[in-house]
Amino acid sequence: MTGDLPLDQLSAHGVAERLFDAEARVLPMVRSATPRVADAAELIAARMADGGKLVLIGAGTSGRLAVLQAAELPGTFGLSRDRVAARTAGGGPGGLTGTDGDEDDVDAGRRDLTETGFGSGDVLVAVAASGRTPYTLAAVELARSLGGAVVSVTTVAASPLAAAADVAIEVPVGPEVLRGSTRLTAGTAQKLVLDALTTAAMVRLGRVHGDVMIDVVPANAKLRARSAGLVAEIVGCPPDQALGVLDECEGNARAAVLRLTAGLTPAEAAALAAGHRTLRSALAASR
Repeated sequence: MTGDLPLDQLSAHGVAERLFDAEARVLPMVRSATPRVADAAELIAARMADGGKLVLIGAGTSGRLAVLQAAELPGTFGLSRDRVAARTAGGGPGGLTGTDGDEDDVDAGRRDLTETGFGSGDVLVAVAASGRTPYTLAAVELARSLGGAVVSVTTVAASPLAAAADVAIEVPVGPEVLRGSTRLTAGTAQKLVLDALTTAAMVRLGRVHGDVMIDVVPANAKLRARSAGLVAEIVGCPPDQALGVLDECEGNARAAVLRLTAGLTPAEAAALAAGHRTLRSALAASR
């Protein structure tokens, strides 16, 4: 039976099957953390609605996932680049890969958080599979001393990191197929949690209309066409018309919708959109 064989005695097909079998247990475990993910999303949305920023931090795979998450948020949800930041141990500003040798550097944890400009109105999402990485714990200790809020994401229960957090998201996934390699099952769990956490927070912040990314930044031809398509869908007009109005509104999809539905000038539409947290409330005000 291949199920009894060690990894190094399996074919590539057998290794892949065993890895996928292990991943199948992740989603039920992540689902069990839904209440805590929801609490954390509300906390992030509330802080950001008051002008705070979101900072994500971690080391190793956890840090790389944190940086990846932060990199995707501004373009997807139209956030100013200074509203989101991330660090991974050894990566420096904007670094993705980091270095394993920096996971124990508590001074680097404090320094990296300080470089983000973290303050009392901000929220830190600290990611660590083990929940006890010195670099990450040092950043959390500093964040709390500054009066900031802390959300932890771990794949074990009852860790020092969870104990230090305002909201602790714990998804104990158990042993890895490749012993100790947290880039596998633990990494999958962390990615699922971070995706759900940030998306839910952005929905609560008003950065989603219906089920569309109303604030997606049209930074290239594909995204420009996508944004115009969303405007056309919301308004019920031809895509070409939506694209023209989107250009008039300098890529501001909310303003384009208001211009098309209420007959406002681009400047009037932009001002009305900026005065409301959601497009839905801006549309109601324009009637």
